[in-house]
Amino acid sequence: MTADRGGRPGSRVLLGIALFAGTLMSMCGGALLADFALDLVGVASPPVRLVVKVVAMAAALPAGFYLVERAFLARSSTRAASRK
Repeated sequence: MTADRGGRPGSRVLLGIALFAGTLMSMCGGALLADFALDLVGVASPPVRLVVKVVAMAAALPAGFYLVERAFLARSSTRAASRK
């Protein structure tokens, strides 16, 4: 039954690695953007900086998943079109 689907070898491993890397990069990006914005505003309170960084990292996670998903959908659609 799984042979009928025609999956590419290693695509699940590649997706897992891409999701892990996307998660790390989105968290780092969210923290960097929050730090930059807090520096521009002039916030010096460590608790406030920590809360804003955590919120920014949590908000950036869906963006990382979205970008990885888009990349894999584009990859699978170009491969499917080339097989026809």
